Amino acid sequence: MMTFAQLVRVSRPPTLAATVVPILVGAAVAWISGKFSWWSWLDMIAIGFAMQIGANMLNEYFDFQKGLDGEESQGIGGIIVSGEVPAKTVWHGALICYGIALGLGLILVATHGPWLLVMGLLAILAGFVYAGGPLPLSSTPFGEIIVFFVMGPLEVTATSLATSGVITSLAWFASLPVGLLVASILLANNLRDRTKDAAFGRHTIPIVLGSRTGFAILVGFIGLAYATVLFLVLSHRMPVSAGLVLASIPLAVKSVRAMRTEPGLRRGVPIVGRLHVVMGFLLTLGILWNVHG
Repeated sequence: MMTFAQLVRVSRPPTLAATVVPILVGAAVAWISGKFSWWSWLDMIAIGFAMQIGANMLNEYFDFQKGLDGEESQGIGGIIVSGEVPAKTVWHGALICYGIALGLGLILVATHGPWLLVMGLLAILAGFVYAGGPLPLSSTPFGEIIVFFVMGPLEVTATSLATSGVITSLAWFASLPVGLLVASILLANNLRDRTKDAAFGRHTIPIVLGSRTGFAILVGFIGLAYATVLFLVLSHRMPVSAGLVLASIPLAVKSVRAMRTEPGLRRGVPIVGRLHVVMGFLLTLGILWNVHG
């Protein structure tokens, strides 16, 4: 068994913000449709948290099994490597979290149709494929792609479907910058851990292409997120008020500058994570502003 404090640590609370943003954006899009179910939205929040915690537990478990984590590793709960909690307990905890998410999801499936079940199963499968198996995607250059898809388009559109019963084109469009920023968080993590990861045979983007190219791609992801919003606003695919996101460009510039040094790269995950939250909140406000303005 885990204590509450150990559960909090292995849940990696800073990562939970990455789950809140797509659920907020998806809810804002649903609100525009004129149909919004508060209980479904709260259910989606609980599902999102359960799945993110489960994914974090899987990462902790599989990385320990492969010998990738030590007590000095950054960004982990550390309850396995410290000897506080057996690895099997964390494994069982992950299964319980996914079981809770599935149970809560079936409530929504009963009221909103089978597509939500398909989307939920895809998200669960992605968690296992990303962290486990003989060749986990987290050890390849494709980890950012699956994270972009799951925590961008999949989570935003699933939230929209669960809370309004429909998936509009705006849900797809709004999910793109959200997914790009989540992928940026993962890339910042891989840049920070590139030396350790290389020693264990991983082949993440910074290892395959080099840290300089990896950082350039990170900057490209961030820039593309803003360019996507600007293009979608100018092409009338998103409301003009969604341009509120552009107010966070100074923070983006400051964030990129802060990561140009090695000490900055070591702080890259919280730096990009903060930008993701700010941008996500501004996008949510911009969409809601369009409704009530």
